[in-house]
Order: sequence, then C-alpha cells, then structure tokens
Amino acid sequence: MGLYENFRLDGKVAVVTGGGRGIGRGIALGMAECGADVAVIARRQADVDAVAAEVADRGQRGLAISADVMDWEAIPSALDTVVDELGGLDIMVNNAGGNLDRRTYSLPEISLEKFDEQLHLNMKTKWWGARQAAERMPDGGRIISIISIAAHKPMPGFGVYAAANMGMIAMTRTLAVELAPRRITANCIAPGVVVTEMLRETLHMTDEQAQETLVPRIPLGRTGLPEDCAAAAVFFASPAAEWITGQFIDVAGGE
Repeated sequence: MGLYENFRLDGKVAVVTGGGRGIGRGIALGMAECGADVAVIARRQADVDAVAAEVADRGQRGLAISADVMDWEAIPSALDTVVDELGGLDIMVNNAGGNLDRRTYSLPEISLEKFDEQLHLNMKTKWWGARQAAERMPDGGRIISIISIAAHKPMPGFGVYAAANMGMIAMTRTLAVELAPRRITANCIAPGVVVTEMLRETLHMTDEQAQETLVPRIPLGRTGLPEDCAAAAVFFASPAAEWITGQFIDVAGGE
C-alpha cells in the first residue's frame, strides 16, 4: 500500500456526534470524502437528515440518527442501530459539546447545576461514547474526541468548560493505554477559533465582528474552518495514524 492509500477510509464505518452542524458536519463530510460510510448523530432530525444526504452525495452510505448525547440510554441504542444498518463501527468521533444555554459563567458565580452540566456535556458524554463505541468495535478501531484549546489556556467565563476539556486529555491518555491491547487508538483534536453558530451565539457576535475581533490574535491570520478539523480527524482515523495514540493536537492557526 502506497502512502496515499494510508489516508483512505474505504470500507470503514464512522460515527460523528454533534454532526448536524459546524465542525461535526465538516468532519462527517471529510470522512465520507475519504471513503467511509458515516452515521450522523445530533438532536435535530432535520440537521442529521441533511448531512446524511450530503454523505450520500459523496457516494457513501449516510445514516441520520436523532439523539441527545446527554441521554445515557440514547447512545448505546444509536450505536446498535449503526452496527445493524451499516454493518459495524470502526471510527467514533465524540464531537458534541459546548454550552447548552449559550452563556458564559465565571468560576466565582457558576452554580452547581451549571458546573455539573458543563462536566457532563464536555467530558462525561465523551467518555460514555468512547466506552460504548469500544464495546462494539473490532480490534484496530479509532476513537477521536473533539475538545478545545481552552483545555490549556486561561478562559475567563469558560472555566468549567476548560477543565472538562483538560479532563478529556487525561482520560484519553489512560483510555489509549487501556485499549492498546486491542489496537484501538484514542486521540483528541483541540480546535481554536472556528466561527460556528454556537460561537456566534455565545459571544453575541456576527461573522464580521468575529473576524474583526478574533483574527488579530491568531498567528496564521484567519479563523479556522470545519474542514481544518476534518483533515486532522481523517488523519487520526486513517491507517497513517495507527501508531499514534493518547495524543492531542491543536488545530488553531498557531494560537
């Protein structure tokens, strides 16, 4: 097999949570373009239907599943559906996360309820997705968690979110060792500023305001695109990365 083929995902089945919009959609389509069949999981049925159709337009099987990653019964059921309908599960991308109410909370003021919500959404759901996927994967599978550069930067207003993301790095390192006997790799991708709907709503910015405010701090001079994150995800999912596990990579333009 030549080097080019090592970046293909032909014959693989991928799952992307939070795949209906933004970075998740970009990753789902990137996986499809490199040969994988893709199951898209998100809360909004219309969104997952649309992305599954885009996967099909790229010549791959797309499966749309409406489910909430914070419903602890929903993900096992969804993954069983993936195995039944697409014939297996090789790649799990734990992408869903963020902040449900699109608000920021400083550490001195955040409530216990919001603290727990942030941990559940940004760490517990990804552990649960990884665990459930590993139970259904063949040896040699791939687990990829999308976190944020907030994991290793001070982020006023995002303290618990940042802690949950750093927690995912620690958890991924241990998961990588524990799954290594089965040759299942576990890695994280930490995007920087990607102007998604969630970011605009949380920071109360238009696209133009985001560009004006956020680009000056990025050494490479632009905000990220979902396709930037998709390229890293395809790499971690591919045979080219079969000897890389327990790692995280910033996709952040040098920030």
